[in-house]
Amino acid sequence: MSHIPSGQDAPAGREGETDDLAAFVRRLGLEEDAVPLVRQALTHRSFAEGLPSPDNERLEFLGDSVLGMVVSDRLFADTPTATEGELTRSRASYVNRTSLATAARRLNLGPLLRLSAGEESSGGRDRDSSLADAFEALLAAVYLTGGLAATTEFVRRHLLSEAPARPAWDAKSRLQERLQASRRITPTYRTVAETGQPHERQYQVEVLAEGKVLGSGEGASKKSAEQLAAAEALESLPPGEE
Repeated sequence: MSHIPSGQDAPAGREGETDDLAAFVRRLGLEEDAVPLVRQALTHRSFAEGLPSPDNERLEFLGDSVLGMVVSDRLFADTPTATEGELTRSRASYVNRTSLATAARRLNLGPLLRLSAGEESSGGRDRDSSLADAFEALLAAVYLTGGLAATTEFVRRHLLSEAPARPAWDAKSRLQERLQASRRITPTYRTVAETGQPHERQYQVEVLAEGKVLGSGEGASKKSAEQLAAAEALESLPPGEE
């Protein structure tokens, strides 16, 4: 008798899934007891809905925070002369949906994702959002089972060793994507101060949404100040808000 609730897509299971997952865990250098947590990291909410199987959203929440910390630590250590703004831009170029989805594809996570039949038929195995979420959840599984050293090596090997997937750092676009997806709103920018001589202008800009200041930035042009304000705003958003 089926245990799938009426009207719900059956999960898209595959023969040999357990063997594939065990081999993948070994390839990551983790112990066999990491398999259950890695399986959860690869379980989309569409697969788990109505079933006792947990999805990867809690792990994604943790992975998002761990990822930011590890990337910040490595960039801080590897670029000792970088300014705060440069570090922020570098981190944003790696910690964004496009770069994380690209890293997930390099790991070949798509075929390992556990999806509902409906999600799979709509292209879920190659959707940037699903792949990026799975990468963050997998990072959390590595952290919980292998510790910080293993997590740092994972990030170095599978994310920082490659050029960022997005060629131009664009915090403004990323902030707008997130706010439109989660709240159906578009951020606005206002210049609150201009200082310096005409040839050495500094601009201070704030970014707002729903009348609330989300972040501020200062730069030699309004565009650069807006990007820094957007980057600060991204830091203030809830980790799972997409």
